[in-house]
Amino acid sequence: MRNSSGGRSLVGRYPSWPLRVGAALIILSILMPGGVGARSPRDSAFRIPHSAFGIGELYLALGDSLGVGFTSSLFDTRGYVPQFRGLLEQKVGHPVQLKNLSVSGETTRSILAPGGQLAAALDAIKGAQGNGWRVSPITVDIGGNDLLALQDAGDAAREAGLADFRANLAQLFDRLVAATTRNGARAGDIVTMTIYNPYGGDPAVFHSQAWWVERFNAALGEEAARRDIAVAPVYERFRNNERALTWMPVDFHANNRGHRAIAEALWQVTGYDTAAPTLEIVEPTGEPLARAVATIKVRAGDDVGVARVDLLLDDKALPAPLYEPAFGLFIGYWDARAAAPGPHRLGVVAADAAGNTTRRDLTVVR
Repeated sequence: MRNSSGGRSLVGRYPSWPLRVGAALIILSILMPGGVGARSPRDSAFRIPHSAFGIGELYLALGDSLGVGFTSSLFDTRGYVPQFRGLLEQKVGHPVQLKNLSVSGETTRSILAPGGQLAAALDAIKGAQGNGWRVSPITVDIGGNDLLALQDAGDAAREAGLADFRANLAQLFDRLVAATTRNGARAGDIVTMTIYNPYGGDPAVFHSQAWWVERFNAALGEEAARRDIAVAPVYERFRNNERALTWMPVDFHANNRGHRAIAEALWQVTGYDTAAPTLEIVEPTGEPLARAVATIKVRAGDDVGVARVDLLLDDKALPAPLYEPAFGLFIGYWDARAAAPGPHRLGVVAADAAGNTTRRDLTVVR
C-alpha cells in the first residue's frame, strides 16, 4: 500500500529438511568460524560487491526447501523469494520476471548433477540473454542438507564433508559467475546468505554442533568473497531470535517473520537501496500537551517501503505505532500520566527494508 507521502508501507516454494543439527537455511550464507583461532560471526565483515550491477529483467532463485518457501503460510507470496522479488519491483517500479528453481532436499552435490538445478539455471540464463534480458540478481541457498547428512558423523567424516562442501560451492559459484559474465565483464549480482542455527548453542565450544555450523559458513563466506559475491548475514538476524523467526520448538523452518527477515537481509547487502525514508512528526506540535495520554501521528514514506517506525520518549521505547492507511499516518500514543512535569524529548525513527533510517526529535511539555 502507498502512504500519503508517496512511498509504500510494508507493515505487514520452500520445503526444507529436518535439520536437528544447529544449522539450517541458506541463500548462500556466510558465518565466520568460532572456536580456537577463529572469529565470531558477530565480528564478520559481510561483503557487498565493489560495484552492484543492478536489477535486471530476470531474478533467478536457486536453493533447497527454504527457497521453495516451505512453512511460510503462502509459498508464492510469503516465502523469502517472492518477498525479495517484491522489493526489487518496488525499487524499479515495474514487474521483474522470476524463475525459482529451488528444490527441496538439494545439496551442494546434487545441485551440480547433470540435468539438475544448476543446469536448469544455466539454460535459463542463456535463454534470457538470448532475449536481450539481463539476469540480476541471482540468489542461492544451499548447504543445510550437507550438514544434515553429517549430523551423526565423526570429526573425520565432517572434515571430509566440509572439503566437499567447499569444492562444490567453488564450482557452483564459478559457473554462475561465468554465465553472467559477458565480453569479459560481470553483468549480474549473485547474493548468498549465512546458515542460521535454530537450536542455538555456543560456537566457541570446540567441535560442538554450533562450532561446525560456523566452520561450514566460514568456508562459504571465503568462497563467496573470492568471487565478490554478496553475503547476507541471516545467521545474525536469527541469533537469539530463533523462537520468534522459526517454528521452534516444533520445527526449525522459518515462519513468515523469518522469511521476511531473510528477504530484508538479502535486500540490505545488494546495495540497491541507499535512500533513507522521509519523516515528519504531524502531532504533537511542541505545545504543552492538552491531554495526559497524547496521540502521536507520524507521516513516513520511502521509495521502496517503510518497514518500521519506532517511537522513543527520552530515548526509551514507547509502544509501536500502527499504520492507518485511511489517513496515511503511523499513529501511536504516549501515556504521560506518570511522567514528570516539564519538557521531554520525543524521538521518531523510520527504517526501510535496507536498514536506512531517518530520525526526528521534538521537545514535548508535560
